[in-house]
Amino acid sequence: PSFLVAAPWSIRPGANVTLGVALLPESPAQVSVRAEVTRDNETVLSGEMVFERDSFGTLVLPVLPLNSASGNYELLVEGHAYGQRIFSNRTSLTYLSKSISVFIQTDKSMYKPGQAVKFRVVTVYPDLKAYKAPLNVFIRDPQKTLIQQWLMEEGDLGIVSKEFQLSVNPPLGDWSIEVEVNGQVHYQRFNVMEYVLPTFDVTIKTPLYYSLREEDVSGVVTAKYTYGKPVKGTVTVTCLSVSYWTNKRNITTTMEINGSVNVTCNRLTLQNLNADQSWHQNDEDHAEPIEIIVVVTELLTGISQNSSSTIFPQQSDYFIEFLDYSRVIKPSLNFTAALKVTHSGSNQLTAEERQNLVTITAQQSNMSFHHSSLSHLENEATEEGNLTVHVWNYTVPQNGIIDIEFPILADTKTLTVQAEFLSSKTDIGVYKVFTSPSQTYLQIKTKSQDIKAGKPFELSIASNKPVRKFHYLVLSKEQIVDFSTKAAKKFTLTPQNSWAPSACILVFYIDELGAVVNDALTVPIQPVLDDKIKISWSKDNVKPSDKVSLKITTTEPGSLIGLVAVDKSTKILGESSDITAHSVFHELNLYSTEEYFPLVRSSFGVFQKCNLWVSTDAILEEDEEHFLYDGMIHLDDDFGRGMPVSKNGPPDFSNVYVKTHFPETWLWIDTKTRSETDTTIEVTVPDSITTWLANAFVMSENTGLGVTSAPVELKAFQPFFIFLNLPYSVVRGEEFILEVNIFNYLKEDAEVMVILDMSDAFEIILTTNEINATENQQSVSVPSEDGKTVQFPIRLKELGQIPIKVTAISSAASDAVIQKVLVKAEGLEQTYSQTVLLDLTGNKLQAVSETLDFIFPSDVVSGSERVQVTAVGDLLGPSINGLSSLIKMPYGCGEQNMINFAPNVYVLQYLTKTRQLREDIRSKAVSFMRKGYQRQLLFQREDGSFSAFGNADPSGSTWLSAFVLRCFLQARPFIDIDQDVLMDTAKWIIRHQKLNGEFREPGKVLNSDLRGGTRNPVTLTAYIMSSLIEFPDKQHAYAIKSATNFLEDEFEGGISDNYTLALVTYALSRAKSTTAKEALTMLNQRAEHQGEFHFWVTPTSETSDSWQPWAVDIELAAYALLSHCHQDRLAEGIPIMKWLIRQRNHLGGFSSTQDTVVALQALSMFATLTTASKTEMYVTVTASSLKTPETFSVDTGNRFLLQTKEIAPAQPMVMTVTAEGTGFALFQLNVFYNVRHTNQRLRSVQKQEAFDLSVDIKDDRDDKNHLTLNVCTR
Repeated sequence: PSFLVAAPWSIRPGANVTLGVALLPESPAQVSVRAEVTRDNETVLSGEMVFERDSFGTLVLPVLPLNSASGNYELLVEGHAYGQRIFSNRTSLTYLSKSISVFIQTDKSMYKPGQAVKFRVVTVYPDLKAYKAPLNVFIRDPQKTLIQQWLMEEGDLGIVSKEFQLSVNPPLGDWSIEVEVNGQVHYQRFNVMEYVLPTFDVTIKTPLYYSLREEDVSGVVTAKYTYGKPVKGTVTVTCLSVSYWTNKRNITTTMEINGSVNVTCNRLTLQNLNADQSWHQNDEDHAEPIEIIVVVTELLTGISQNSSSTIFPQQSDYFIEFLDYSRVIKPSLNFTAALKVTHSGSNQLTAEERQNLVTITAQQSNMSFHHSSLSHLENEATEEGNLTVHVWNYTVPQNGIIDIEFPILADTKTLTVQAEFLSSKTDIGVYKVFTSPSQTYLQIKTKSQDIKAGKPFELSIASNKPVRKFHYLVLSKEQIVDFSTKAAKKFTLTPQNSWAPSACILVFYIDELGAVVNDALTVPIQPVLDDKIKISWSKDNVKPSDKVSLKITTTEPGSLIGLVAVDKSTKILGESSDITAHSVFHELNLYSTEEYFPLVRSSFGVFQKCNLWVSTDAILEEDEEHFLYDGMIHLDDDFGRGMPVSKNGPPDFSNVYVKTHFPETWLWIDTKTRSETDTTIEVTVPDSITTWLANAFVMSENTGLGVTSAPVELKAFQPFFIFLNLPYSVVRGEEFILEVNIFNYLKEDAEVMVILDMSDAFEIILTTNEINATENQQSVSVPSEDGKTVQFPIRLKELGQIPIKVTAISSAASDAVIQKVLVKAEGLEQTYSQTVLLDLTGNKLQAVSETLDFIFPSDVVSGSERVQVTAVGDLLGPSINGLSSLIKMPYGCGEQNMINFAPNVYVLQYLTKTRQLREDIRSKAVSFMRKGYQRQLLFQREDGSFSAFGNADPSGSTWLSAFVLRCFLQARPFIDIDQDVLMDTAKWIIRHQKLNGEFREPGKVLNSDLRGGTRNPVTLTAYIMSSLIEFPDKQHAYAIKSATNFLEDEFEGGISDNYTLALVTYALSRAKSTTAKEALTMLNQRAEHQGEFHFWVTPTSETSDSWQPWAVDIELAAYALLSHCHQDRLAEGIPIMKWLIRQRNHLGGFSSTQDTVVALQALSMFATLTTASKTEMYVTVTASSLKTPETFSVDTGNRFLLQTKEIAPAQPMVMTVTAEGTGFALFQLNVFYNVRHTNQRLRSVQKQEAFDLSVDIKDDRDDKNHLTLNVCTR
């Protein structure tokens, strides 16, 4: 043999292709090796290098450009010497699209309306070095509407830091940040909610397992304020058996808690409680997981926080498992395994327990698959026919992990190993022998655990034949990262960060018979990220408004630092998307494609294990069964990365004594180090009593990304303070109890005077009849290490953020705070919208102007009025993404085939009209349509009609024939369609028209998806007529005319069914009938209105069992939208279009095929009429309440962006909107206001409420401490 070439079997943009080349002793003295990579048969990379005989090295090709498209990649390798070719081979390469990593960091996971969302985007190469490229950032609201965008942002060292200001009335729910870089989109969610920050956190610690011998399952509940002090209150403990079958009864108990308390659940009681429903009544051993749910209620405020834990049954007290072991037998080498022993409560063993020995029993057999019981073994080697048994005893080390190693006999074919510790046992079996005809085996192993980048680790090689020297390759993320040749049996490697998250180390040599002998080992590598940055506070404990400094140490000058410090309370609401060692490691794992691990049984399989393609003239054993996925399945159990989280500006020092500054995010700093590596930031601590958590990351030109190992805490505390327990919002005019909590952590009790500052914004409600009572002052005695509550009943009179100032004074200490409460208007919110189409396309006007007006009703609640105007260039574009998934290969009978054919036509139509059609989608759809067209002709009958099974059916179907006709006529721009086929079908259809113009159905339609249009002769006639109109040049004019007359007569006679009316309206609109306008107006009058949506509900659809409306409703709305388009009444159609867009499912379609076809046809027609080739428009809004006009600029770059401006309300509200330029835009006026509650039932007769709710109060005059509420629902 003369050569061996190995190369990764995949290719990734941004990474270079490295080949390992070994020239063997029998090769020519020098060989020139040339490699080239082609995409779709065009060369994209190539390289050449000369190698010496008996050497091993790498040939490195240039980097595949990052913007490289997917395609058929191939690698060609050739070797030349003395002018002739010695070897040549080619292989296809898998294209891996993931080429860079994008981290999107937010300061919090949850935001209040009006807060600022602070976020950073960090882009890195797989080796964690900065990736510098322009990127687009989009922020979308829960409806996926684009609210803000930044295009072509270039960050410093791959970091873009931005802030997004939420409006005061944003839609609540899950928002997303989308980052588009290099053609790929990355997402991060954040939540917008009305919430109050929690002040304490509850955790429950339990063992992971319980033993069946224990009666009680117990845990420890801890409740602590964010500043570290214990919470006093009650804890409610619920114990329940977790079962998949029935609703189990549970046990609930309540006890007191002061910081922490032990809780227990009695297993037997739970079992007896549920005995009657158990499937395992007499089964002693059967046990179910037990869940403990705890709710801690703070005594002072009555606020609760909860936590839960699940404990699983474990058959015995100890847990014993093989962590890793040789999966194949290599006779005459050692078998290695790691065994872990733990207590089933998952804690480590005590010194006492460790005095017990672990017994290992190994049984080797020279027969394949010999199963024998291990019960009769004695403590010595025994020969039994072809069985050899060995027994060893091991002591348990402190970490509980035992390394087991013993020789495998030369003729062993199967091996079973049993481990026993006290009452626990486990066993494994290895039943496959490594394939090697010459019986030459090589083994690579390492004793090292927790291998970290930068720290050398040792590997050792074992072989059953002498080895002169061997070569090794190291691969990570399917790239060759290291190689060498060694002679010694032990060698060390020093991993780099680029080797993370795991490295595959392959060793090989060629023996004297010319066979490849090899082995491979995969080791996890932890990247070291926290050596590049350290942060520390100058003090651990501070008081509010103290000065404190934060020191940041980095290793490389000129580095970029991103720092965030937030209130610990925000973390209780949800983890933000911080950049941490954990999130980086998780991201690196996404580069690995190896989900399943085949059992490696041959020298070829060893290369496969490291994702290597290999070409050689040495002997390479292939394993016949290498597709049997046997052995371990490794799945990543780390899903998702948590949610994102942000807040206020610089601190306010106007009055040092009064605490006013309570941000949720305190610091959000982007800074660059200069020549030095240390940075110190002086800051002032905000006024919150809490723990602040600071996290930072660094990006350096040479060393890449670094992160802090854990958040650094700063505790802000003072021993005497007050806290106002305020809700998120209160309603103006309603009575509200202001709760003032006074906490005293001083050594002695305190007599406290609490003073509420008077204000015009609220009044204090008198509760006593005493003449000289000072209603704004109360005194209270607060014991040491305790808290007390004082209540002031008040009524708020003004709207908006109202400050409330409270002071507490005692002889030992005093405190004062100003906190704000949001006051909302009373009454019921009403909305009104009006949409204007601003059309400056084609050769029309250069400017359009419209006047909109609105008069607030007389019973409007003053101060509740809000007016906003929005402008957007393209409403449809973004909402219709993901259409390419609807392109399908047609198959099946005459109906099924058309059901799959039709969406292709409309998807292509839509993408063509909106100029979004990519060539790869077009060619795929067209080839599918050609096949579908040819297939459909099989179902055309001799008379020209179509039916589900063609000539096998007794008759053709007029409905199906019309459906085919409609689709074929609309497919003509994309594929060739035989004109005769269309003519024959049309002639046959027209033969089934009665004298009065009505069409009848002689055949039958099988598929329920298609039956929408076959309900009655009227819908059938309307459907067929609208298909015949698709013919060019007014063909079949007579048939169309008589059908039109029939439909006009039907309309005059009255049509009660909405679906029929919609189809008739559409047909009449297509035929340009004089009745069409009246029909559409009637259809619109029957529409349901809900916010900005218009739609129709058919009687059957109210029973739809999914969240999606019935297909019929979608089809109906689509026909209505088509009618608006044909009658040029686009503005009226917009609310229907908005409703249709909202009904799509996650795959891009609607609830069935027929409605998807009609809906796509409607949306694509709407898009055609409203898509401008170029948009550049200025929209000006003038109103009586505006001093200067508001302007919007709409252009091609921001045409998907919904731009919103708030306008001061006036009575009456009159505004003029003017547009100049070219293109198309949609302008909308939205008015919001409240009206006073009236006692009428708040429900329309038409819209049945989902449930009834009534609340009664029963007040016992003698009992002043309790009220009884009676709440009924049905």
